[in-house]
Amino acid sequence: MRRRGAVRVAALGATALVVSGLLAGCFASDEGGGAPRTRGEITFGVLAPLSGDLAERGQDLVDGAQLAAAELNDQGGVLGRQVKVAVEDGGCAPATGEQGASGLAAKKVVGVVGGLCEDAAVAAANAVAAAGTPFLVSSARADRLIEAGVPSVFPMEGTVYQEALAAVHWMGYRSPQRVAVLDDGSPAAQRLSGLVTDRVKADGLPVSRQSAEAKGPDLAKLASTVTAAKADFVYWTGPAEPGGRLVSALRQAGYAGHFMASSESDSPEFLQAAGAAAEDAYLTMAASPRLLPAAADWAARFKDRYRREPGRDAMQAYDALRALAQAVRQAGDTAPAKVVDNLPRLENFTTFTGTLRFAADHSLTYDNFIIAQVRGGKLILASKLRTD
Repeated sequence: MRRRGAVRVAALGATALVVSGLLAGCFASDEGGGAPRTRGEITFGVLAPLSGDLAERGQDLVDGAQLAAAELNDQGGVLGRQVKVAVEDGGCAPATGEQGASGLAAKKVVGVVGGLCEDAAVAAANAVAAAGTPFLVSSARADRLIEAGVPSVFPMEGTVYQEALAAVHWMGYRSPQRVAVLDDGSPAAQRLSGLVTDRVKADGLPVSRQSAEAKGPDLAKLASTVTAAKADFVYWTGPAEPGGRLVSALRQAGYAGHFMASSESDSPEFLQAAGAAAEDAYLTMAASPRLLPAAADWAARFKDRYRREPGRDAMQAYDALRALAQAVRQAGDTAPAKVVDNLPRLENFTTFTGTLRFAADHSLTYDNFIIAQVRGGKLILASKLRTD
């Protein structure tokens, strides 16, 4: 139930024909009506925060894209051309995102991957829109990017609605009798809790919804609402640390049912705050290489090259750059419009979570949310929620 040339030359004699053909092969434009180049390099842009609090994640993103480029070159490149990566600092604010994207557009990159912060990614998307440069946003949440409706932008992350569907889908496997959906009162948490509540109601299950104060939520009170409602499945959509304390409070109150938290709890803070009470808890979260057996060989190659474990930003950027390369191959050209046209119809292209397809609005047809479970104080993969 869940997600999917030949170069024209003047005939001026045999010598002129050969010279003209060589010159056309070297210098013909990728744009307009000219034949695609078969020599030179193909440059993809990478946009990531390279300074400040998110510099480590930004470098992870860059390294993932560079590994993809290196492996493409080892396989003969794309359209017989070697792949290069041009990197710009996209920061985490609209101004820096726009500036970084403009810098990549000025370098006439074939496409852009990256984008970690939502505000910076939206600004970057608008900056590359005029040139029609394809932009696969690898890490920023999809919702605002889709709402912006930029034709050349394709988010590689799922939407809030898709996370809600993932949560409700997994609840169905646990066969609950009564569901309690809890949040900390913040706008993002309330949006997700509202979507989950509506879907549970649509499935005909009794469900209660409770919001606490965003600052210092009364977790004991929330726990009491669960026991009063006789719920046997709890879904928490707030931050990680209060979520950990909540599951601890629930267990202390005698709650023996299922507990699941949203992707906001994909943090060591959740496990630290919950302690032993986190055992067997579930999380809806975006896929990460540390939880995907299919990514193990790739993670080993990454570690061999960079001497550290890859994060999910590296994995997302790796897949995004490979997807751009596949679109170029299918187009047989690097003209932006042709690459953009091929991205929604990638042929037999898979990521570490399965088939990559984009819907009409450029959201993921098959999103990248998975279900993780706490076992022995660590997260393990419970389900990919995919049929492919």
